[in-house]
Amino acid sequence: MNANKQILRLGIGLFIMTMLLFFLLIFLFSTQGSITEAQLFNYSALINCFALPGIYAGMGFYSAFRVAKQRPISFRQAWQLSFVPMFIGGFLSLAAIFIFFNTSGAWVEDSLQRGWHDLVMSGPNEEFMEKNGDFVKNMTDLKINMFTWKTFFLSFSVILFFYFLISSIFAVFFKNRHI
Repeated sequence: MNANKQILRLGIGLFIMTMLLFFLLIFLFSTQGSITEAQLFNYSALINCFALPGIYAGMGFYSAFRVAKQRPISFRQAWQLSFVPMFIGGFLSLAAIFIFFNTSGAWVEDSLQRGWHDLVMSGPNEEFMEKNGDFVKNMTDLKINMFTWKTFFLSFSVILFFYFLISSIFAVFFKNRHI
């Protein structure tokens, strides 16, 4: 199979997995009365902080490993094989999530904001509350959109840094190796 087709296929696979996790969580929240808004925010944070980085890093590793099994690859090739699928999957999924929140998912955004507020207020850290009073106040105002272009580009730049870092680690590992 052509390497570009493999990269594109893995990137779209990451997009599909991310969207399945995203909509599964929303489906469970909207149909199960037992999941509170605070739990929705907590589960969302856990998925974003632990599940998705592992899935994306695993797919980046798999992409480079698959080619390195067949022949030795250069640093640039290994980096590209790990970075591009993560970039494609991450960009498409983040764009789709932001479009969803700004079109038909405003109710989920409101639930996430209320869930964040409930978690913060259930065990308030006085030092955090003093230093970030305006931030806390803005996060509880449902009129403020959390999913703006500015937020999109800030989020995506942080995510790109992760992709860059993990791809560099994989590229160093696979450089000139035949596995």
